[in-house]
Amino acid sequence: MENTSRGLFKMTPAMRLALFLGATGIGMILGALISFSLVAAMLHVGINDIQKIILEPEYASAAQFANALASIIAFGLPSVAVAFFANGTLAKNMGFSKINSYQQIGLVIALALAGLVLSGALGSLTEKIPLTSSFKNWAEGLEAQYRKALVSMTQMHSIVDLLYALLAVAIVPAIVEELYFRGALQKTLTEWTGKPYVSILITALFFSAIHFSFYGFLSRMALGILLGLIFEYTKTIWLSILMHFINNGIAIVALYSVRNNPARVEKVIDENLPIYWGLIACVGIYILFIKLKKISEDAGLEKSI
Repeated sequence: MENTSRGLFKMTPAMRLALFLGATGIGMILGALISFSLVAAMLHVGINDIQKIILEPEYASAAQFANALASIIAFGLPSVAVAFFANGTLAKNMGFSKINSYQQIGLVIALALAGLVLSGALGSLTEKIPLTSSFKNWAEGLEAQYRKALVSMTQMHSIVDLLYALLAVAIVPAIVEELYFRGALQKTLTEWTGKPYVSILITALFFSAIHFSFYGFLSRMALGILLGLIFEYTKTIWLSILMHFINNGIAIVALYSVRNNPARVEKVIDENLPIYWGLIACVGIYILFIKLKKISEDAGLEKSI
């Protein structure tokens, strides 16, 4: 659908950003209300008890369903709203442009793997940050809550459980979060400020903060920057979704591989890498982005000609 005929679809970037923030608030409320209500009905429990119940390992499938549905509503609604109230087709406004080169796919896969190494090293760096006792207690409490939710959502006993977890915890979040953060927020900020790298940084900060994990903050912020650069250079949301899925999917498969050993599950969740590996990863990431930018620019030039 092409939105060009009415003034309603000529909102300025600042107005679209205000719309985006308002839709985000509505989406989060609706997402939590609808997903919790449905799961409560499915489990025949009161809605006031659902948050506690779905943290139990035996309700992993229900937790995955609730998380996926809440994400679709909370992140999907603002993304569609911003794309709808802009000139051009809805799909293009959301970032659904075609991938121009198979080389782009290969480079993004390599960036995803290098990003995992960088993430592990940043986890080690975060642990070395000096903290006051009160802040440390708060951060560790937040991390324990996050870990408990993650473990409860990734209880897998069969290949069917693994595939369902990949769908609900890897694929769905990768799609809706990329539409929200890169396709909507980053794109709107760039149009408003005219400064793509500032927009990438702001979006990455928000992307990390919304996961509510202090010890994973730097790692997720770095991931957000990589995803933002991929979207900025390639101009397609598909490649950002691909990297996001690889990042999530590897974690799910790793947890599945140690599902029968609780001690190893904890190790997989908490395991970090030496900081020097992060420096090596940065060099590799820099080289990969130079190649990705050149290939994307060449593909765009060929298309123009």
